[in-house]
Amino acid sequence: MTRAGTDGAHRETPRSGHGETESRAAAAFDRWYQAHESADLVALAAVLAENVTVRSLFRPAPVRGRERAVEHFKKTLQAFSDLSMPLLGPIGITAMGVVFGEVRFAGHFTGFLTVRDRRYEGERQPFDVSGVVILHTGNDAVTSVRTLFDRDDWLHQIGIPAH
Repeated sequence: MTRAGTDGAHRETPRSGHGETESRAAAAFDRWYQAHESADLVALAAVLAENVTVRSLFRPAPVRGRERAVEHFKKTLQAFSDLSMPLLGPIGITAMGVVFGEVRFAGHFTGFLTVRDRRYEGERQPFDVSGVVILHTGNDAVTSVRTLFDRDDWLHQIGIPAH
């Protein structure tokens, strides 16, 4: 398992779980994480299940399906061009193939974002918030992705009123 350090270098990440399901989940997470951090849309599409669901605080509603999930990631990168998500420690893997990772979401708001029906344009406002990524896996693919972080803190950091 690899992880990106704050310098962008990839390092081995210890992991919990030793069974076949955990090993396959770890491999799927590794492929997803590498694709995410390198912004490799082809590799991202390859690791996502056809019926993947993505729940992100960047969107008010879940994204369903591989094609829409890849498009969501592409649009996220347009609004936050230098988005990074370094792991802060070892990932955890359940016997059911669910992967948990504590992360930092860091970058600059460089594009457009609509919040509560109002459109904002980024002016390179920096942000750095801690959070969690949760991936469900099955059949060597990622079946769901959920990111959690303090949305109000993040909005405040990029200059958008919380309410």
